[in-house]
Amino acid sequence: MIGISSPQELTGARKITRKRVLTHAATSRWALPLILAFQTLVSWLLLQNTAFQDEALYVYAGRQIWQAWLGGPPVTDPYSYYISGYPYVFPLIGGGLDLLGGIELARAFSLLCMLIATACGYYIAKTLFHQKAAVFAALFFVCQGPVLFLSRLATYDPMCLCLLAISTALAVHASQARRPWYALSVAPFLVLAFGAKYAALLFIPEVIGILILCTFLKWGWKSALLRGTLVLLAFALVGGVTAAIVLHFDPNMVHAVNATTVNRSVNGISSRLGLAEHVISMVGLSFIIGLLGTVILARNKQFLIAAAFFATSLLIPVYHIYKAEQISLDKHLGFSMFFLMPIAGYALSSLSGFGWRKLVLSGRYWMAGVSLCLILFLIGTGEAQTMYSSWASTSQLAYTMQTQVRPASGRYLAEQFEVSRYNLATDTFDWQWSGLDFFQYTDAQGRYYVGNDAYAKAIDDGYFDMIQLNYGYDLQTALFISKAIEHSKRYTLIARIPYHSSYGPGFFWVWHKI
Repeated sequence: MIGISSPQELTGARKITRKRVLTHAATSRWALPLILAFQTLVSWLLLQNTAFQDEALYVYAGRQIWQAWLGGPPVTDPYSYYISGYPYVFPLIGGGLDLLGGIELARAFSLLCMLIATACGYYIAKTLFHQKAAVFAALFFVCQGPVLFLSRLATYDPMCLCLLAISTALAVHASQARRPWYALSVAPFLVLAFGAKYAALLFIPEVIGILILCTFLKWGWKSALLRGTLVLLAFALVGGVTAAIVLHFDPNMVHAVNATTVNRSVNGISSRLGLAEHVISMVGLSFIIGLLGTVILARNKQFLIAAAFFATSLLIPVYHIYKAEQISLDKHLGFSMFFLMPIAGYALSSLSGFGWRKLVLSGRYWMAGVSLCLILFLIGTGEAQTMYSSWASTSQLAYTMQTQVRPASGRYLAEQFEVSRYNLATDTFDWQWSGLDFFQYTDAQGRYYVGNDAYAKAIDDGYFDMIQLNYGYDLQTALFISKAIEHSKRYTLIARIPYHSSYGPGFFWVWHKI
């Protein structure tokens, strides 16, 4: 005999169901804001340091552009000739913010960019999989060391990653929408991402490929062909018009794209095996989780999407290992983690058995996913702190040099060239500074020198009023200059400032002309 539930029992069941639905809705609504708040809090509390070399260069370039526009001296440094992103994209934003609130305000913009990237990854995972995968995807992303590092770095990278994230989110949205015209929205963000950092060129074909693949699985090959054609035509049109305008006014950009990205020459070849071991030590567990998500989806039609995201995440380590280049590898892995996050979120939600009913009945399954995120967080915060302390604080150096410099008079040679020039931007002009990368000099007799010969002759003539060395990246040049200082007898050591970085202790050495 089948029992019939009483009205009281039905009312109680409805109350329980309604309560569970409301709890689920409230948790879903607050999950992303809480994760974003966590990302903000962790990055700002754990990562503190003075301006990094690249930050100083890009922000200073932006400051010069703004000051020139506002009636100040013209920009004399050909930034668009040698830096790896167009100066009128991120440097313009970072420099303007720096003029208003210093380096911390410029870094706040980078944090905003990384928060947007987290939200885009959340949307992608929710759209392609489900809400629970989205929550774990966002948690996975913000626990990564490179992601936390980029959240506090005022360089091209956070803005470029943000624009690529928006492009990918729009591509996924366009693939699921009934109207094909949404595909047109992807192109402008891809072009802007390339302008922010030329290395975005590595990911542009993959984002377009994700749009085509997701459309094919949702609507079939005719719709995929239409939307793929639309996005390619839009990209060609927007990119072509933008390139024509930029190159008309600033043809130097061609050299920068070629020298910094397309045909980049590597300074200091690293061991490929060593680079592979380094990647594994940093994000090996993250890649394993992403691979697991791909394997779990092996019998699902979404397997091809997961495989596409996983393959895209491998581009950065494969490129750096192929080029045998370690410079910027750690921060570039943040791009890999973005493309890995949707499938990693799916893997973590599957491993945890995450579901509201299972959460109540069997917390041990839920804790499996949370425990993995906790492990990633402990690894990631340690990596982020190491990365953020890889350069020495220049507070004491800036104070010492500020007592010696004079605006519009004096010449200064500094190994910490970009940082010192930025720190003393209100006390000196750009033309007063020289670094260790390149130097040319013409003596009183009109003889021209370049490279080490130029340094030696200028030092012997007493051309520089102050010289700063710390025997860091360009060690051989620094050693050559120190010998030239000793040989010239024109300079006296006025300061030996101790510092400590993640590489160990050291000193800033400062000489002044006698």
